[in-house]
Order: sequence, then structure tokens, then C-alpha cells
Amino acid sequence: MNCVFCAIADGQLPAHLIHEDEHFLALLDIYPLRPAHVLIVARGHARFLGDLPAPPRDALLALANRLAAALYRSDATIRGINLLLNDGPVANQHVPHLHLHLIPRRTGDLPALCWRILTRFLPFWRTRIEARLQHEAERLRAALVEA
Repeated sequence: MNCVFCAIADGQLPAHLIHEDEHFLALLDIYPLRPAHVLIVARGHARFLGDLPAPPRDALLALANRLAAALYRSDATIRGINLLLNDGPVANQHVPHLHLHLIPRRTGDLPALCWRILTRFLPFWRTRIEARLQHEAERLRAALVEA
């Protein structure tokens, strides 16, 4: 299987992990739409939400809620969070492995969000955000411990 999220779950690729449990990994998106953009990735390969077995599917929103609370605790400027699950390629799912996005939103960030949607996969972003991802991961792990 040639799946980036399976490779991360197997420890074959690095990631900025925030949390892991028996069903999921929570990590920072390497192409974030907004700062501290988190992905909840199923440990087992499931392409669609309907392919996810019942126990992890039932636990998904509880984990999303816990991570959302950590996002709010980690940054006082976060005023909302978009939860986004692209279920299938026609729905803009770029990696064919179930993952739920938690996209923190701040007051007045719509122009920056729109710009980022248009430019997020351009190569110049990768070199500019690595240090920021490390800092965000540390801050979010600390906020999860506070819970």
C-alpha cells in the first residue's frame, strides 16, 4: 500500500504528532490552511467514513471535541474551528485515507484563508513553516495535558 497516512501510522514517515490512541493519530497538517490546522487520521486504512469500523467511528467526534478544546486553550485568538471531512476524491479528498480537519479560525482571517486555499500546495510554503509546525505541536501537546 502506498498511503502517506499509513506510513505515518507505521512510523515510516515523520509527522508533528499531537496525540495518538488505539484508533487515531492527531497531527499537524503540513499544508495548513490556518495556523495550528490539525488532522485526525484513522490508524487503520479506511478510505471513506463508511469504511471505518464502528468503535473508531463512534470515538471520532469525542476526540475532535477534545482536540478543539486544546486548540482553544492553546491560543486565545482562536474564535472558532471548522471541522471538515472530505469523503472521497470528488469531495476534494487529496489523500485516500480517512482524516478529519480541525481548522482554527480567528476574527478577520477570511482573506488569509482564501489566499491559503489557492496557494497551499505551492512549494515555497514548505520551507517557511517547519519551525512554526514544531512550535504549534509543542503548544498543542501541552494544552492536551492540561485537559
